[in-house]
Order: sequence, then structure tokens, then C-alpha cells
Amino acid sequence: MGRDPEYLEFMRRRLAEPAEPGRGVAHARRAHAADLARSPRLPVGAVKDLRVDGAAGPLPARLYLPAAGARAPGGPAPALVYFHGGGWILGDVDSYDPVVRALTRASGVAWVSVGYRRPPEDPYPAAVDDAVAAVRWVAARAAALGLDPARIGVAGDSAGGQIAAAAAGRLRAPGPARPALQVLLYPALDLRRVPPPLPDPDGLRFPPSDAGRALRAYLNGADPAHPDVSPLLDPDPRGLPPAVIATAEYDRLRPQAERHAARLRAAGVPVALVTGTGLDHGFLGWGAFARRPAEAVAEIGAAVHDALTRTRVD
Repeated sequence: MGRDPEYLEFMRRRLAEPAEPGRGVAHARRAHAADLARSPRLPVGAVKDLRVDGAAGPLPARLYLPAAGARAPGGPAPALVYFHGGGWILGDVDSYDPVVRALTRASGVAWVSVGYRRPPEDPYPAAVDDAVAAVRWVAARAAALGLDPARIGVAGDSAGGQIAAAAAGRLRAPGPARPALQVLLYPALDLRRVPPPLPDPDGLRFPPSDAGRALRAYLNGADPAHPDVSPLLDPDPRGLPPAVIATAEYDRLRPQAERHAARLRAAGVPVALVTGTGLDHGFLGWGAFARRPAEAVAEIGAAVHDALTRTRVD
């Protein structure tokens, strides 16, 4: 059926913008941050910068608490330890601040955004190692942070979704750091190859993808078929935490996210699947510019809220 007219016009304007000339990782990181900076930093209840323990030293982090009237019921706030997208190479805590604020407002739960180590400086497994350490750090200090230690989950979008899913796999054994929920937002879950683009009914012309180069930098020779790299290939998903998985209809990563949701359900893991109908990869930051992305963020927030305030995900 194609995209909603308002959202389609936004995408056409977005894709028509000329790319800033430049090369190299530093330039790409600046351009990515500038793009995200166009989204408003919505007010939330409280924001506090932290330093959390990573696998090789302290990591920057930021705690977001929902406004009092929007908080999930049941005592201290549930929380998600979040790992940003950006193709493993781009992004940081500050650039993803607008995204996490929107998710905090939509869900009514706390979020702890963590800045993990990135390639090319630190390839796999640095990011996943950092994610596991950060979840353990937050779980151990939840009460001091005003969070519910029994309701700490893990979350990520795009490349961060791969990191979050891998961390959930490592932390699945019963214990205080076992995530209560995994939230995977248009995640990369099968890193054996870059999937082909999906047919586009609106004929949008996207710039050439550099996903292959980013993937090579992240893997740095690691086996892409290892379940710690490609969570879709986990041989036994039983025992993984309940999941909220969100997709985007025209995202090349959608099929693997749908397969992951189906495998989790077949293994008895509760899953809420939020289908981003009519949307593209990256929509979490676009809710201020078009109605359809805002609706999808609200749907994600409702699913997260339900999952962390009930014992099961439908």
C-alpha cells in the first residue's frame, strides 16, 4: 500500500538533502550526531549522567526517569539498560538523547543509556562485553538509583539491538542480572551477510549502504555464525527473557526480526511484536516530524510498559 502521505513527504525531504562532503570515521560520527540533533529533546521526569562499569573500564551513561504522572505503578521504576544504534561505529549517549527521551515518555519506565566501546577502535566482542557488564552494574545498584532490581531489562535499536540480544543471551541464567525483558528495536540479528533491500512501493532512492564496511569493522574476523554475534542463530532460545520486538515495514532487517520473534515464541518465550507498518529503519527519532513514527513509538512504549508491569508478555 505504500507509506502514509505525510510520512512519505517527510522521507522525500529527508532523502533530498545533500550529504555533507567528508570522509573517515570522525566525520561520519559528526554527521550522524548532527542528524539526530534535529529531533527535540523532550522533557522527562529527571535526567542524570552516570559512569557505569564496562568490561574494560568506566563507560558514560545517562539515567532517564519518567515524570511522576507517567510512571509505571508498583513502587520503584522498572528500567531498561539501552544500547544505541549507529551501525556499531556511530552514535553515543548524547546524540541518542532525543531517542531515549521519547522512549522514556512513551513507556513510563526508566532507561539507562550506555555508551559502549565501538569499532574500529574496539571491535567485537568489546560492545557485547560492555553491555553484559553494564547490565550487571545497573542490576547491582538498582535500589540506589531508585530502580526496581526485579524489573531491569535490556534494550537496543539496530546495531544496539544486536548488542542487547547478545547480552540477553549471555545473561539468561537465573540470577540478579538476568534481564526481566529484552527490547529489540529494528534489530540486526543475523550478521552472516548484509540483507538485500526490500521492494519499495514508493520508489524512494536511498543512498548507497555502507553496512558491509561497518559489519567488517565490527566483526574484525569473528565468526558471524556464532550465536553471540548472530542471536537469530541461538540453537536453544528457551530460557531467554520475554521480548518486545519492533520492526519497520520497509527495513531490510525486518525479515530476520520476524524470524527471531517466531523462534522465540516456538521456544515458549513470550513476545510482543510491534509492526512498524509503513515505516523505515531509523524511525525512533522521527516522531516530531510525522504522525506515523510517533504512533509507532507510542506502540513500543505501551508494549514495554505492559511487559514490565505484568508477569508475562502477550
